[in-house]
Amino acid sequence: KMFKQKQYADAIKYYIESVKLMKSVGNIKMAEKYRKELDTAIGKQAEQLNKKGDQALKEKKYEQAIKIYENAWNMLKKAGEKWIKKKGSEFQKELLKSKRLYVDEILKPAAESAVKDQNWEEAVKKYKEILKLIPISLDEKKNKKLVHDLATVYERWADEINTQGDALYKAKNYEKAIETYSEAVRLIDLSDNEKKKKNYKTELKKAFQEHAQEVNNIGDRLRKEKNFAQAAELYAQSVKIAKEAEDQKLIDRFSKEMFKAYAEYAKEINKQGDQLFKDKKWEEAADLYEKSVQVARDSNDSKLIKNFTKEYEKALEKWARGVNAAGDTAMKEKRYDEAMKYYQESVSIISRTENKSLIKNFTNEYHKACVKLADEINKSGDDAYKAGDYENAFKLYEKSVKLAEIAQDEGRMKKYIKERNKALQRLES
Repeated sequence: KMFKQKQYADAIKYYIESVKLMKSVGNIKMAEKYRKELDTAIGKQAEQLNKKGDQALKEKKYEQAIKIYENAWNMLKKAGEKWIKKKGSEFQKELLKSKRLYVDEILKPAAESAVKDQNWEEAVKKYKEILKLIPISLDEKKNKKLVHDLATVYERWADEINTQGDALYKAKNYEKAIETYSEAVRLIDLSDNEKKKKNYKTELKKAFQEHAQEVNNIGDRLRKEKNFAQAAELYAQSVKIAKEAEDQKLIDRFSKEMFKAYAEYAKEINKQGDQLFKDKKWEEAADLYEKSVQVARDSNDSKLIKNFTKEYEKALEKWARGVNAAGDTAMKEKRYDEAMKYYQESVSIISRTENKSLIKNFTNEYHKACVKLADEINKSGDDAYKAGDYENAFKLYEKSVKLAEIAQDEGRMKKYIKERNKALQRLES
């Protein structure tokens, strides 16, 4: 009925449900028949959608047309091989046409305008959009030209930044000059000008070597002020610049300072977690302990990582036990649905640890709750079946089957599947 009225989306929903039902009762022949009808409905909906793309293209709404054509193509692929052979070439051709028009009439002029205005960020953004739409597999010659155009934008942007670095260096603002030269190196590396890459790195290396002590002094000051996060970030940036300058001596020096700063930063975070743990705020404590572990990893201190990981797992266990206790209360009060949610949450929390024994214990509690709820729902299914409400009985039995599957209770699964299929047979008779 829905198919005849060209309401393909609704028809698809019913066909999917029909296929599932036939498979669940082992009627493969009918399932295959319904699957073919499902494929036809999907193909028809894809055609319907593609026509909307044609209209958007006529109105020069290129972005909208591309999205519609892509959705239509993705839908067609779900309709099976027959439909892809029938309509695939046509759909692809229209999609590619919409992309080319969008590039030639909208994106390319916008990119060129941004370059003219020296709005480098916008120019890069536009060229990246274009390259996504015109990959090498679509048009190799055009793609290579676009890649070169983007590289040229990076080169011109790097030139501008490098000039700013020269001015800062002359003004003896060495810290800012080093930062600016570093940015110029990052940008020129994205270009295809090998000569400039070498020259810019030489300028950065010279500036960095001459004023490395100043950078180190700033880091020392930040650590004394207990601003460990900022100190660690400064040293990390210094290591990065030293690597760009290819100076191993400075790499080693700043790496050592960076590891110290990260260790101090991790300890500071961990201390905050300790206070929350004392206040029995397990969730907040766990979040901070987790962060302290992440920062400790940057410190390269294995002992610190091990100790902080233990505290993190301890907080998770306390948090999980609290949630589990709420599940126990709900279970005693026969609020099985609610209990199941609590137990499920406790499993999710404890699974963040690597303690297999605890994970198993909490999972068992969750499975017990699933069984209790499955039994309750199954009884409601029995009542509906006795009352002749086979549709509702089927839905309830189906839910009890799913819960038994979660609980991995094969005995109940077999029993509930049998009752579900009995209700389905009544529905079809």
